Amino acid sequence: DIHFRMRAAGTIIVALVLSLNSCIQESFDYEPSTTSETGKYNGTALDFVNNAKAVDSLSLMKEAITLTGLQTLYSQAGPRTFIIPRNPAFRTYLKNNKYASLAAVPLATLTDVLKYHIVKATYYTHDVQFIKNDNPIQYQTETTTPIFLSHNSNFQVMVNYGTKKSFVIYLSNIRPTNGIIHVSSDVVYYLP
Repeated sequence: DIHFRMRAAGTIIVALVLSLNSCIQESFDYEPSTTSETGKYNGTALDFVNNAKAVDSLSLMKEAITLTGLQTLYSQAGPRTFIIPRNPAFRTYLKNNKYASLAAVPLATLTDVLKYHIVKATYYTHDVQFIKNDNPIQYQTETTTPIFLSHNSNFQVMVNYGTKKSFVIYLSNIRPTNGIIHVSSDVVYYLP
């Protein structure tokens, strides 16, 4: 009986350690840009995009901002929340919409896509007003289409949770000088 209890306790401890380890966010090549564990980034959202150094990181986002001429929206003072799609997100978007490159996307379409990823408020999961999980809050974007932001019980940011298509954010709560950045593995959109 004592051996069974010790074995069970050991199993629980191993499961707990593995569980906690799976909750720790890997650096994903963005950590060096932030200071310690606060998530603060000493620059604007545009600086964050321009200075991303990973091989498969944000170069397509940088190209999209340049093509659309939206640098000001990413560099002006907030409060704003920026959803920044990674390169794989843009590659999937291009493939699904049958575009050979970002330059092939009609300028008005690409502009609307980027503007939808800019929220006119901050959504930071560590803010006490957002403590309740699975509670989508509607926000205004730089387009006329609404966006809903929330987080799940693991504090992963969710985009458009409760609609026909929702998205889980890849890396959350980076705090540039002009708002909050959430790095996405998807080009997000609203499907009511």
